Amino acid sequence: MTGRQGRQPEDARRPAGTDHSWADEMVLFSGEQPVAGPRAGTPAGPPRLVPTWLVAGAVLLACVAVALAALWWQHRSRVIEVTRQIRPYLPAGPDAAGCPSGSHCQVRSDFGQSLSVQARRLFPDATVLSSVSVTSRETGQTVQTTIVLQTPSGLEVSATAQCVPGAAPIPPRAAPLPVVGPAQADFVVPGTPGCSVAVTAQVPRAVPVPAVLLERLAGDPQVQLGP
Repeated sequence: MTGRQGRQPEDARRPAGTDHSWADEMVLFSGEQPVAGPRAGTPAGPPRLVPTWLVAGAVLLACVAVALAALWWQHRSRVIEVTRQIRPYLPAGPDAAGCPSGSHCQVRSDFGQSLSVQARRLFPDATVLSSVSVTSRETGQTVQTTIVLQTPSGLEVSATAQCVPGAAPIPPRAAPLPVVGPAQADFVVPGTPGCSVAVTAQVPRAVPVPAVLLERLAGDPQVQLGP
């Protein structure tokens, strides 16, 4: 012995029970890093399944989103339109011309009726735009008289006296008015059943409201028509 051990064979340095092939030795000694993963021929594991609660939650959220979208669209497509229309006062029974139903009437310009005379007296500086009376041909009685006039300040007054034989009583009507315009006055004073006087007025902005004169015209018993 020379005091120096010789190099042992490769087989002698291998631990007992190991059996590496030549391909294994080439991978280990070539300086390359071994690749992690299953060896060829090793069966793959089962696929990962999505939990049932997650799927149910996603479906529920989708249903809620669809419902909210439907409600929003229904609310958006709903259009509510409110229209307010002011119609002239006409007691029950007559047609648009003021003639009682089933009667034949004559319509003519007339400035001699009591309503026309009183309106021109209360508003002497006004211009008469229209003054008309409706007379029944069967009886020769005046069933309606109307006058429309306008003052230099722009105030427009319309007064109608009407009487329809056999019609129901007319309820009174009066609206509170401001001191100055803009405003719309509306007065109805009933007479005998089926008869009444109605006075309306359109008051422009900053024009004084002649409430006293309007009430006097509507409440004058001389302008009421008889049955």
